[in-house]
Amino acid sequence: MKRTWSVLILGISITSIGFVTCFVPGILGDVPKTLVIIIFGVGSIALFFQLFLSKDMYQSWKTPGCDLFTHLTLGCATVCILGILIAVLIAIGIYLPELLSTDPLAVVALLFGILLVYLAFVLQKVYPLPKESEISTKTPCMSLDTLMGMQYGVYMLVCGCLLVPVYLGLLPFAVSAQLGALLVLLGIQALVIGHMMTLTFKRNGIIILVGGAVVVVGAFAIIVPDIMALHLAIFIALFNIIGGLYLLYTLIHNLLLSKPTSEEPAKKPEGKDLQLLIVLLALAVLTAILMIIIGVAMLFNTLIPGMSLAIILICFGLTLFVLFSVQSCARRKHLV
Repeated sequence: MKRTWSVLILGISITSIGFVTCFVPGILGDVPKTLVIIIFGVGSIALFFQLFLSKDMYQSWKTPGCDLFTHLTLGCATVCILGILIAVLIAIGIYLPELLSTDPLAVVALLFGILLVYLAFVLQKVYPLPKESEISTKTPCMSLDTLMGMQYGVYMLVCGCLLVPVYLGLLPFAVSAQLGALLVLLGIQALVIGHMMTLTFKRNGIIILVGGAVVVVGAFAIIVPDIMALHLAIFIALFNIIGGLYLLYTLIHNLLLSKPTSEEPAKKPEGKDLQLLIVLLALAVLTAILMIIIGVAMLFNTLIPGMSLAIILICFGLTLFVLFSVQSCARRKHLV
């Protein structure tokens, strides 16, 4: 699908439901399972038909000197079939639990994961890993790195909103799953765009391995709670502090002197453009300060009261949304 505003809103909604399900397990009943059935079932069926109907895909796979066409076709078809099978097994587990145990689902999910990793290596030979500067930003709504940053804002916003009833004693809260979900999000950001919070890396094999390892640890913390909660809290706290300090350092040394990355000539900011840059700078400074405050609060639990921390997280999430929106606008005008 093209990255339109409707797809963006749908993605944010599904992401929010996923975060809520991790933070407060069982609160949404069978809604997450139903969504997984739809995504795996309907999505895999759509991909299966797209596989055989998309001429552009076949032409790109039949690149001269590339003999991976059979591997790609069989790999994609098998992944789609396993995705459909996962949806069927989850549906049976919900509506006819007496028919099957969880063993078949575990086996199919394991095969699905192995095939996806294999397919990724095959696709890498067809579509070389682009550099960060080569990732297209010409999309109907926002660039990929902007949306990944906003996803981090969604996490903070959902987390802060849920902590309010938690500290009022109205809801339970899975701290380990909360930290694990954040690690998964950071790992995905590293894999997709080479960013982790405010830190930027070159997307190479090492970063791919690090991002994958972070995703694995985060997923483990969600599925097997409370084993690594303390260690994850310390790691994320230090990561927030380092990220905030690094952002302040970057702003002081580079932001005001940075040159546009586009090929078009740079514009001298004036009037509304200058106001836009000032707002962007203020939001970036506020983001860095909030990151440091959150990191310190995680290291010293009694330093900031729980309700105040929830409000800080909400403000941080909203700040990130505004920051990346303003940054996207400034990029369109080639100001940054």
